[in-house]
Amino acid sequence: MIYALNVFNFQPGKERQYRDYSIAAGKIIYGLGGRVVASGEKPFRHMHGDRLRQVFVVVEFPSEAAFQQMHDEMDRSGLHALREGATTDYIWTLYQPWDLRAWVKTFAD
Repeated sequence: MIYALNVFNFQPGKERQYRDYSIAAGKIIYGLGGRVVASGEKPFRHMHGDRLRQVFVVVEFPSEAAFQQMHDEMDRSGLHALREGATTDYIWTLYQPWDLRAWVKTFAD
């Protein structure tokens, strides 16, 4: 299992374009066993960082291979261009699972 973290802003007036992308991308993601595990918008408190992003989405994939299949299919179908035209300040990062509780316990001794 891996997680894809997406944080971004919408281009002004391009929310419908991103919605169209999201519907098409979701079909590919869910078809490969992935799922959206969290999403949020409109931060109400800026804690720290460089540039505030208005939206985040976390997607879980069963494997890096499934993520790569999704990425390749989006390249072939032109979906990346649809996303890129609708957003700005995009950060897309893959993470492996982290058992934070177990990690913290390693320092308890």
